Amino acid sequence: MKNYEKYTVEDFVLDDDFRDWVQGVSQQETFWLTFVQRHPEKKQDLHIAEQLVRVATVAAERLSEKEIRDEVQDFIEKATLPTDSAEELYGDSTPQRSMAWSAWVVAASILLALGIGWYVITNSDTTQHNRYVAEVTDNKLVETFNDSSKPLTIQLSDGSEVLLSPQSRLRYPSQFSGSSRTIYLTGEAVFSVKRRPEPFMVYTGDMVTKVLGTRFVVRAFYMEKKYSVQVLSGKVSVYTTKSSRSIQNREVKGLILTANQAAIYEKEAQQLTKTLVANPAQVKATPAPVDFIYDEVALPAILNELEVHYGIPMQYDKQSFNNCKITATLTNETLYEKLDMLCKTVSASYEIVDGQILISGKGCE
Repeated sequence: MKNYEKYTVEDFVLDDDFRDWVQGVSQQETFWLTFVQRHPEKKQDLHIAEQLVRVATVAAERLSEKEIRDEVQDFIEKATLPTDSAEELYGDSTPQRSMAWSAWVVAASILLALGIGWYVITNSDTTQHNRYVAEVTDNKLVETFNDSSKPLTIQLSDGSEVLLSPQSRLRYPSQFSGSSRTIYLTGEAVFSVKRRPEPFMVYTGDMVTKVLGTRFVVRAFYMEKKYSVQVLSGKVSVYTTKSSRSIQNREVKGLILTANQAAIYEKEAQQLTKTLVANPAQVKATPAPVDFIYDEVALPAILNELEVHYGIPMQYDKQSFNNCKITATLTNETLYEKLDMLCKTVSASYEIVDGQILISGKGCE
């Protein structure tokens, strides 16, 4: 058990668990959020350490070796000033000021070391101006952080493509090997996965998304209360790392999603629910979006056609609505707008339940 009560700023910066928490990839959120409440005397050390870790993962300006040497020399001269000179430059010499100055000397020393390390990494690849890439030596994962204002395209070794959103981080092996293709995401990304026998696994905190080959969107920012997975095409399974599975039973408690369906994971409740994406798109392969033109067509036939084109199951009482004849032209409306128009025509209503559309009403006589 680590004795964090006795940690210094440098100890916190060098601690893997602390860095993971600051970078949003830790599963010990509660511990760190309550630590400062239990140990208020560590508040300043934690704040300094947190800022140093954050600075170390943000792209800085590129400096020449001469500029770095000059900055180092200037810092050393200020850090070793005599007491009276330090007082003149930085103010009074109260014990609190001295302690604060000592803390910032240590902090700046760490920051300087991290800055030099950052210089070495960024200058090893001058074409990567808008992302931070480092080799994680413990598990041989490449880490990419998109610090730009635009999505960043990442090509994986299996031919899959990831569109990484701004302020998002992806960790992945330089070459996939073994029985699965496993990567780790903090933030948001669109995945276009090449179909292969090995499953493609995306870990985002306690949520796992598993596919063989398809297109989907994962959003899992550390500070947000909910994670989400939206399926653009194909089929995806979503479950949590805490899903129970016995040795005798291979079943994992999770969700199966198809096109236009989504999963929402509520972190606090540790609960997965299935729903639909905000704006379902037509999934049936056609040269262009289809216009739906109907002249006295039974409502079940229209709903069946919408189900085929959008890939979303629709549940309703066919017998009740079979006598409902519709004359309408549906063109550029969203699926939900189409449903609103149809339901209004026959005095019905619809709701989204478990990733399906449930239509209810008295029907037509």
